[in-house]
Parts: sequence; C-alpha cells; structure tokens
Amino acid sequence: MIRNLFAAWILVATVSAVSAQKPDASKPVELKLEDQFEQTQSIAAQRGKVLILVYSDQKGVEACRDLGAKLHVAFHPTAAGQTPAKAQAAPVATLVGIPAGKTSPEVAVVPVACVGKVPGPIKAIIRTSIKKDAADTPVWLDFGTEMADRFGLRASEPNIAILDAQGRLRLKVNGTPDKSTLDKMLQVTQNLRAEAAGLR
Repeated sequence: MIRNLFAAWILVATVSAVSAQKPDASKPVELKLEDQFEQTQSIAAQRGKVLILVYSDQKGVEACRDLGAKLHVAFHPTAAGQTPAKAQAAPVATLVGIPAGKTSPEVAVVPVACVGKVPGPIKAIIRTSIKKDAADTPVWLDFGTEMADRFGLRASEPNIAILDAQGRLRLKVNGTPDKSTLDKMLQVTQNLRAEAAGLR
C-alpha cells in the first residue's frame, strides 16, 4: 500500500519547539544526501518541482509514514490504494487554471531519515534494512545533523519542510500538524505549484 512508501527508519532524536513558520526564502537551500541505494540526492536535482521533505526520529516513524502518504495522495489522487511502485508513478493532479497543453508542476514528497553519526558498518545495516522496506522509493539519509540544523526537528513527531520549484524554503513545520496547519501546508503547496506555472 501507499504507506509502505515511507520505510521504517532508524533515527536519532533531536528536540526543538513545535512551530509552523514562513522562513526567509531569499535563496535556494543547498542540501545533498545519499539514499539507501548509495545514490546522491539533492534539492537542486528537484528543481521545477514543489518539494515536501518529511522527516522524524525513530519514535515518529509511524506518524511520518501516515503523513507522507496523505500528502502524496493529496496531490496524486490515483495513488490511493496502489502498490508502492504504482503509487510512485501516479500522475500529479492537474492544476486549476493551467492552460491547455501546459504541464502541471509536480509535487515530490520525500522521506528523509535523520540517522545521525554512526559507524560505517551500521550505515550498511541501515541501508539494507531500508531497501527491504522501501525498494521503490528513495529515502534520503541524514548521517549527520543537516535536517535539524537547517530546518529544526521535534522529537517523536513529524517534521516538514516545503520548498518551491527554485529550491527555496517556503514553510517549515516542526511537530505534528493539526488540521489548520495541514490545510495551510496543502494550500502553500498548491500556491507554489501555481507560482511555478506562472499563474501567481
């Protein structure tokens, strides 16, 4: 099912205050991490897409998995109830107001595992474990404190960073979003799609 897109991660906890903030979006965020397949993943490589990074510590895995799946389906409705591979391939919903023949901007929901600093052999074990659970979806691996340092991280709960099509941070949420915060996240994402399409 779609929930399996977001693997069971082995993470380290970092505490910060719960918040939903509109950050400074003056310049693109530079971030490169490896995934479980040892491939380099970066924000720069996602240019043109609205990017939603979903990350957590070990105790927030289930909540992150559920939230990530909900966000993916919100913008890829045909992903609901599909296998992970089919869910990943589901087309993005057409943006309201997009001119005929123009492609609607994509939304990429990316799981990031904040593993922390671990010895090389442990890294290999973590990668192998994640590959078993997420064979079709790259999971970005933070083997340091990049995510916490750049975006903040609340222990035991989901954390979200939403970036525009230019890679600029436009909203961050540290902690489980309530309904109004979730609605705001969805609206911000939709607005950023419209912005990327030149409709705003």
